[in-house]
Amino acid sequence: MIFTPTEYLCLIAPGDPDRETIFRCIYNLTNSNGNAVIPLSSYGLNVTEQGNVRSICAPCSPCILFNDLFGGRLAEICQECGALEKLLRVESETLLLQFIEDGSPCQSSGGPVCLIETTCAGNEH
Repeated sequence: MIFTPTEYLCLIAPGDPDRETIFRCIYNLTNSNGNAVIPLSSYGLNVTEQGNVRSICAPCSPCILFNDLFGGRLAEICQECGALEKLLRVESETLLLQFIEDGSPCQSSGGPVCLIETTCAGNEH
């Protein structure tokens, strides 16, 4: 389910605001060193262009905006990039859709903290 270099470059192609959102959210989630001297992304934080530290799930952050793409535009972009099968596999073979269903309302109304209990594989709790 790993994107090829061509698929990835298509998904983050400049000039499309939705693709920019995808790129910025992926960057915030996967840059293990964060975009600061200390590894902020490991804590779900990043440094804004203004130099402020904030949650990757803060209002209007790329990852919150990314949630809105799951309603359809993400599938459309993946189709355009030849990666729709991979998105569908992630949706069917993982708990991603359940996490989105649980997480989005929590992120929108959870106040300063949003915690969601998950179920570990092989464990009912």
